[in-house]
Amino acid sequence: MPPMIPRRVTLPLLVILLSLLVSCGGGGGGGDGGGFTKADYQFLYTYNAVNLDGHTIRWPSLPIGVSSGGVPGVPVAFDRWNSATGGAVGFNYAGNSITVAYSDTTSYCGVTTIRWSSAGRILSAKVSVARDQSGCLGGLSDTLTHEAGHALGFLGHDASGLMNPQGGQPISDQESRFMRLLYSLAPGTDISDKLAKSRTSGASYDKSGTRVHSMTINRSK
Repeated sequence: MPPMIPRRVTLPLLVILLSLLVSCGGGGGGGDGGGFTKADYQFLYTYNAVNLDGHTIRWPSLPIGVSSGGVPGVPVAFDRWNSATGGAVGFNYAGNSITVAYSDTTSYCGVTTIRWSSAGRILSAKVSVARDQSGCLGGLSDTLTHEAGHALGFLGHDASGLMNPQGGQPISDQESRFMRLLYSLAPGTDISDKLAKSRTSGASYDKSGTRVHSMTINRSK
């Protein structure tokens, strides 16, 4: 018969084996487990978390309800973000958390006003698109996708990719990674310790969410 292993040795061996199995498992859900870099966190900070003292601002649950307001092509345009992020974000078209409507303005292609609580939860977003899209790169479809990016939490304009001030470009890999990272983290997540650079404080985070903040962002012609 083989020699017996003392019981007091068996338990530590099991603990070691279990630890190895856990460390080899997938990282699903968490930012670091998704292979995100400090540059990704800095980009997320610059175009989102800077507005809440380093805490993330996003919709608390998915899919997000959208009212198309009679504007054609809204589902196709919005769902480009679903495709670009591999399903990290999604919409349904029977709600009104995000409302879309035409505007007769001639001064911009589209504009989004987004409201969020001091706990980092987006409360509502209102998208207006110019009825006349002449002079708007990519036409109505790109305008709608661009404004959907703002409504999801891209709070500003990037230098390149679809979220540049004039649009007319594809959703970039960096913008896709931004959305995937943002929606892998809970609303109000503090990303300060992930940043490669020092930061300045924006509006104060408050777990109770009693204060409401807003931002209006234009896509110009």
